[in-house]
Amino acid sequence: MVAQFEHKVVTSKLKMKGFDYGELETELNRLGLEGWETAGTVAPSFGAGQATEVVVILKRVRS
Repeated sequence: MVAQFEHKVVTSKLKMKGFDYGELETELNRLGLEGWETAGTVAPSFGAGQATEVVVILKRVRS
């Protein structure tokens, strides 16, 4: 039997003082307890190349 996955996308937007990595870490740890694991990340950028958000793609085995 082939495993079937479900996916979730979590984003962290750029704020006045930068990214809140502590908040993102807390959210990822919470989701990890629910069986989610990171499958990839993206940091889209615009204009001069500054990232405006961090995107984390998560997956878990569908139950």
